Amino acid sequence: MAKFTFRPSPPKPAESAPPVNLPDRLPSNAELLHELRKHGAKSSGPRELPAVSRRTRDYLLTAGVGSASILFLSFKLLTDSDVLVILRLALTGVALLCGLLWFIFYGVMGRY
Repeated sequence: MAKFTFRPSPPKPAESAPPVNLPDRLPSNAELLHELRKHGAKSSGPRELPAVSRRTRDYLLTAGVGSASILFLSFKLLTDSDVLVILRLALTGVALLCGLLWFIFYGVMGRY
């Protein structure tokens, strides 16, 4: 019987990097920026990061306006009741509103 022998395949030639001076090649970002600087364009400085994110700003604005309106309406509509009862009811509504808004802004919208 014939004996099977393993023969390794010949090594493949290493792929060389494409030459830099090809006319069909798109220039890199660094090359484009270098070309712009040749023509007098100034690079923009580093962007300043805001102290508060847009999502936090929107949450605080919405929760603040909603809380103020709940407090105002509860004192306006329930004038005949005890002040502590009105305050407890209003604070419960504010807590529910803020919790719901937090869930919407950070729980649901955080996925997008």
